[in-house]
Amino acid sequence: MIGIIGAMTPEVLDLVGNISDCKKETISGIDFYSGTIGKNEVVVAKSGIGKTFAAMCSEIMILKYHVDEVVHIGIAGALSEKLGIKDVAIASSVVQHDLNSIPFDPKYGLIEDLNMVEIPCDKEIVNKIAKCAENLNVKYLIGVIASGDQFIDNENEKERIKKNFNAIAAEMEGASTGLVCYVNKVKFCVLRAMSDKSDENAEDDYYSQKKIASDVSTRIILSYLKM
Repeated sequence: MIGIIGAMTPEVLDLVGNISDCKKETISGIDFYSGTIGKNEVVVAKSGIGKTFAAMCSEIMILKYHVDEVVHIGIAGALSEKLGIKDVAIASSVVQHDLNSIPFDPKYGLIEDLNMVEIPCDKEIVNKIAKCAENLNVKYLIGVIASGDQFIDNENEKERIKKNFNAIAAEMEGASTGLVCYVNKVKFCVLRAMSDKSDENAEDDYYSQKKIASDVSTRIILSYLKM
C-alpha cells in the first residue's frame, strides 16, 4: 500500500476524487481515505499544517494501514534560483531547518539521537517521480528539501537555509514525515510544486498560486500511481 500525505485540502482533494472503492476513517482528527488508484492500494490523508501534524499522520499510516511507502506531496517555496513558480522539487533528502540545539550540537539540523542532519529519500521512488514529471513536461529539480514550522517570506531566512543546508525548497512538513518513515524503516519521498519564491512577495504569490501549484503535484503523483 502507498500512503500519500498533503498538509492542506487543495493538495489532496483531487487525489481523493480519483480513489476507487473509497473508504473514509477518522483517526486522531485526521481523515484517511483508502481504496485503489490504478492497480495500487492507497491511503490518502490531509495531515494539517506543520511538522507535528505530519508526524502524527505518518505514524498512523504506518501502524494502522501498514504502508510500504509514503510520498508527501503539495506546495513549497523555492530556494533555488533554478526553480520558478509551478516548477517541481523532488527531495533527494530532507532536513529540519529550524532544529538548532547549538551550543550542544555542532551542526544546524542535527538529529542527535540518529547523529544525522539529512534523511535520505528512497532513490527508486525519486527516479520514478522524476520520470513522471519529465513525461508531463514539468520542469523539476532534485535536491534537499528543508522543513520547519515557519513560512519563509524574506531573503535573510531564505539565504540562511540555503547556506546551512544547500536546500532547493522550503516547506513545513516533509522532514517530519521523513523522520517517522526512517525510524520505522518505511520508504518515502517528498514532492513539492513551487507556489512562491520564499521572498518578500511570497505571501501574495502563495495565495494566488497555491491551487495551481497543488494541481501540478497532483498530476505527477497520479501519473506515478498509474505508471
